[in-house]
Amino acid sequence: MIAPILIVDGYNIIGAWDELKSLKARDLGSARDQLISILSAYYPWCWERIIIVFDGQRFAWEHYDGVEVVFTEGRQTADTMIEKLTAGLSPYYSVEVATSDFAEFRAASNLGALVLSAPSLKERLEEQKRSYRSSLKDPTSTRGIMLNDLLNKSMLDTLEKLRRL
Repeated sequence: MIAPILIVDGYNIIGAWDELKSLKARDLGSARDQLISILSAYYPWCWERIIIVFDGQRFAWEHYDGVEVVFTEGRQTADTMIEKLTAGLSPYYSVEVATSDFAEFRAASNLGALVLSAPSLKERLEEQKRSYRSSLKDPTSTRGIMLNDLLNKSMLDTLEKLRRL
């Protein structure tokens, strides 16, 4: 099975979600931080990697709580970066792109990605939250959270080799 990855059109999602849109009106940086915080809560439960792309002035690729945050250079748009990432990562991951930009929706679809609109992404996160909460309430579920559930196979294989040394 190919690992799932989510690429997010950052400012597009901020502009589409009411709670982030109102925060953006007061403080754009706080709206970015809130989006990163929301998505980091779902890593690695839903996706092996989450990359949020923002239009920027200087290129930067940073990591926050398991989420990769990319700021494009001034002459490159977030859409262009998302398309490059989608094309480059599709052979290795099951790529999902979150955007409500119709042109980006078509471009990502043509590159083989599953595209989630902003409302669809929000519903997917809510669904995951409900599923997680119901599993916590299930009295037959005594297993708890296991490290094997969080790590990918290559990491587990590496740890097993280290254990056998």
